[in-house]
Amino acid sequence: MCADQVSVVVPAHNAEPYLSEALVSILKQTHVPDEIIVVNDGSSDNTAGIADSFDEVRLLDMPHAGAAAARNVGVSHASSRYLSFLDADDLWAPEKIERQLEQLHQKPDMQGTFTLLTQFVSPELPDSEKSRYRLVEEPVPALVSGSLLIERETFLNIGLFDETLLAGEFIEWMLRARQFGFKFSIINEPLMFRRIHGKNTVLKNQDSVGKDYLAIVRKNLKNKTSDK
Repeated sequence: MCADQVSVVVPAHNAEPYLSEALVSILKQTHVPDEIIVVNDGSSDNTAGIADSFDEVRLLDMPHAGAAAARNVGVSHASSRYLSFLDADDLWAPEKIERQLEQLHQKPDMQGTFTLLTQFVSPELPDSEKSRYRLVEEPVPALVSGSLLIERETFLNIGLFDETLLAGEFIEWMLRARQFGFKFSIINEPLMFRRIHGKNTVLKNQDSVGKDYLAIVRKNLKNKTSDK
């Protein structure tokens, strides 16, 4: 078995407009992943059909339960040494996986690595809708699941994503990782591209998102208090 085998997990819910482009960006990696797992999260559109049209993709179907649950299902079926994630509406630069593997080999004291990300408004949106979004133009640190590369064993030691959270599940996961003392590096290159299209979870469900973030803060404070 190759020591640098990578499994990519793609949670996808009603991702028909963007999934194909996301998968192509994975297949164009200079270090091609050994396994691409698309988890169809109870979609009502042609998400499953698009995923199934790629010979390189392993398709898993599940009832709709959210991105955290879909990622967890994908992880449970992944078999490679390393794990990476990409949401079905986002993209990677071709060198993303290769640069991250190099980084982990160069810094063996790090348990995982992130990149920078650039945000972009989806080009099919009408100009009237595009003008609603004021995005930071320069690349920013991408402490999000779509930027992470980590050994599967390390990920499982930290634990799966909290499926009770609509949003912020990666923030909660990172807080656990920090509490366990795990270290992460950030590659100073924009190797992930986050698509803004108006139906993003954070934009679409702001009330629920706010409640989830508050719950994460309270849980973190409680854990810090109990550790004293």
